[in-house]
Amino acid sequence: MNKNINLLEGNIKSTLLRLSIPLALTAFIQIAYGFVDMLWIAKLGTNAVAGVGIAGFVFWIANSLALIPKIGMGVYASQAYGSNHKDETIRVINNGLLQALILGLLFTLFSLAVRNVFIEFYQLGMEAEQSAKEYMTIVASAMLLFFVNPILTQSFTSLGNSFTPFVINTIGLVANMILDPVLIFGFGTIEPQGVEGAAWATVLSQLFVFFAFILTILIENGLLRRAITRITLRWDWQVAIFKLGIPAALLSGFHASISMVLNRFMSGFGPTPVAVTSIGSQIESISWNTSEGLQVGIQALVAQNFGAGNAKRVIESIRESFKLISMIGVIATIVLVVFSEGLFTMFMPHDPEAIRLGSIYLIILGLSQAFMSIEIGLAGAFNGLSDTRTPALIGVILNLFRIPISLVLMPILGVIGVWIAMSSTSIAKGVVSMYLLRCKVNRMEWLIENR
Repeated sequence: MNKNINLLEGNIKSTLLRLSIPLALTAFIQIAYGFVDMLWIAKLGTNAVAGVGIAGFVFWIANSLALIPKIGMGVYASQAYGSNHKDETIRVINNGLLQALILGLLFTLFSLAVRNVFIEFYQLGMEAEQSAKEYMTIVASAMLLFFVNPILTQSFTSLGNSFTPFVINTIGLVANMILDPVLIFGFGTIEPQGVEGAAWATVLSQLFVFFAFILTILIENGLLRRAITRITLRWDWQVAIFKLGIPAALLSGFHASISMVLNRFMSGFGPTPVAVTSIGSQIESISWNTSEGLQVGIQALVAQNFGAGNAKRVIESIRESFKLISMIGVIATIVLVVFSEGLFTMFMPHDPEAIRLGSIYLIILGLSQAFMSIEIGLAGAFNGLSDTRTPALIGVILNLFRIPISLVLMPILGVIGVWIAMSSTSIAKGVVSMYLLRCKVNRMEWLIENR
């Protein structure tokens, strides 16, 4: 059965919703998994949470690198498919997959080589560092999956099918949720493995997702089967995919690097603020994770219509996308600000200081959620127009300001100063993104009226 949605015709609002709902549901399941995962790890203590949180920054860098083939391939595949160039779509997808394999292998070797130096940089103490090393060693060994699975997900979505990757990723996340407590605390003849169990649960679930994607593609016997079974290295596409994807990857990698510096600042106040930020970011993901999921759908919708030369539909797609992501951000702000203390009590009920700091974190970051959602979602519109540089420049420049703002505020407000720096720059990024995309849309409208 063909599950691809026609993104070139029909009501834009309903098309966007049909494409976006599976992406949003996947994001919510990822959020639920993040909550459950952190709840289990929190039972091992604050040091375990801090250690896994620090190790998580390496995987943030991995996700950043994976954006190179994901964004580049995703945009060009959507544009080729929208312009009805099926053979070119196949070539784009198989070259994107090749690039993901190469980058994944290189980063696996790199992360295993530098893991000890990276973790010891934070000086969190022996117990937290040991947790980070145990977790990172296992997950880094399977890093290739974290590059390939997003490409397979993006391949379906670029063709207008967000339902199939939703089902596969959901089953993988549910498997991870089941494996977590079993491997962390043991069950029956299975010995408790602590932090290592959480790592193995992640690896096994990602392995399942990979095989499910491959099996589905081979059974369906469509365009994607030809894309993964007829691998043809094309240097022109390798270069084009890399050039289009690199700005988004640099933005994400730069964001991760800035966050590492900020975490180093926070670690100076002890492991509790680091643990609070790790848990707080999971709670905060109700907006950023959902917005990132919708960004993929927005990118596909805009890119296919841009490739088809339908400028009016591109503009209307951007407007409807803005309404949707704004609503998500406003809802997130209300939830985080109103229920800040209750949300954090779920994770660390016996640590009053963590609850106090966590509540402050959620209120401060909650105020910027609408702007953060707008920035993330509109990046999909920029990407679909083959402009990956603008959102990257916005993010890099304004994220950089987090360091001096933190340095100014920390002597006065302590760790709260770092969180204010994070929230204020998120607001600025959302405002600038809206303005620059508005300028681009105005230019397109002028061209339509005067052609």
